[in-house]
Amino acid sequence: MAERLFQFRLHSSHHGPDRQSEDVVVEFLTDAGEWQSQELSLTMPGFRLYLISLLLCQHVYLVANARERGLPLQAVDADFKVTTSSDWILKRVEGDFRLRLDPAAADQERGRVDAEAMAHLQERMTLCPVSRNLPGGVHKRIDLRLLG
Repeated sequence: MAERLFQFRLHSSHHGPDRQSEDVVVEFLTDAGEWQSQELSLTMPGFRLYLISLLLCQHVYLVANARERGLPLQAVDADFKVTTSSDWILKRVEGDFRLRLDPAAADQERGRVDAEAMAHLQERMTLCPVSRNLPGGVHKRIDLRLLG
């Protein structure tokens, strides 16, 4: 039985003193090999909504914890892959999240982003309720790294 692969990518911007998520864009790789922007609606296939909710939950936990720690987040880019069996049962969830810091932020703010802070963010992302409710047999890998 062949596996199914669902691929998404995300980009968000975080400007100003509050570093709220702005301009969040989620794209889906279609069977034709084209990236298609996703606008959530009740007409979207339910399984795709579920997978997007998994991606967005990870993103929300990443951004919320970065804000809580006062990290000068400027942007987040992510690649997200979900592999299922041929009958749509989740097997693997893999996310690669990349952070860019605000180059205009003070050195003190930028200095808060160290190995311990990155490990904290990654650990907190595992607490996303959508992820926590995945069946135990699903392989989960979420990587987090700092760009530049």
